[in-house]
Amino acid sequence: MFGYVRAQSPELKVREQEMYRGTYCGLCRAMGKCTGQCSRMTLSYDFVFLALVRMQLTGESFSFEQKRCLAHPLKKRNSMKRNATLNYCAHAAALLNYHKVSDDLADEKGFKKFRACLASPMVTRARKKALRAGYADLDQRIAEGLAALSHAEQSRLPSVDVPAEAFGEILAHIVSFGLEGKEARIARSLGMAVGKWIYIADALDDWGEDAEKDRYNSFRLLYGDTLPSPDALLGIRDALKNELMTASDAVDLVDFESLDMKNIILNILYLGMPAVIEGILQKRTPQEENSQRTERIEKTND
Repeated sequence: MFGYVRAQSPELKVREQEMYRGTYCGLCRAMGKCTGQCSRMTLSYDFVFLALVRMQLTGESFSFEQKRCLAHPLKKRNSMKRNATLNYCAHAAALLNYHKVSDDLADEKGFKKFRACLASPMVTRARKKALRAGYADLDQRIAEGLAALSHAEQSRLPSVDVPAEAFGEILAHIVSFGLEGKEARIARSLGMAVGKWIYIADALDDWGEDAEKDRYNSFRLLYGDTLPSPDALLGIRDALKNELMTASDAVDLVDFESLDMKNIILNILYLGMPAVIEGILQKRTPQEENSQRTERIEKTND
């Protein structure tokens, strides 16, 4: 369900781009140290966003160093030095990935289930390390949140809001875990909005594939197996914009110590995430492609 929260890189300044990539590299190294080298394969820019937000909420100090790695052996790259925030994000990612794979094992079929079977030993080991590091409470909250999400989906209500709210709760727990007072309230509001946005974006992205394979999808229950009218699509866009507005309102309350980090976070919310949605909406469903293919064949025969 991840891979949607990312920056519009061409719009970042050079130093902001270096900070963004350096945070990614630093988180990758932190995952290797905290939850095992194999867990680094599950890294996504979504947790870089989490790291940037948490560092500003906690006032975490950070610095960078030039390092080589197996992925980039020839040239040293900017990498954030390990700190408490990167370690937390590494453990949180391990827990969420474990429960996501467990969910896929229970619900998916075919290639997705086979992929989950292959990933299961790796994510299980990573989760054990996160539990030993003291994150059993967060693990329980994620498990409870995914159980609520599963119940919402199994009820098959013709609504996107109910399951999106359930996933938003999971992200709210992850972003706000361990924080108190104003920072916890900001983190919870931000996590809830981004979590709901991710769920809606994922359902929108999978709409065509879910229709083809006859799988659950909130939008299928609302509109059927093809994209709805332009007015309905406008409504979906507005719903996604509203979540981003809520997230940006929460960000406005953060006392930023790094202007570069603020610019990266705003770039993600104002440019990167909207661009992801536009890319999804430009896709055509399998039914539409088949319909157009049939029309072309009929014209050729005529």
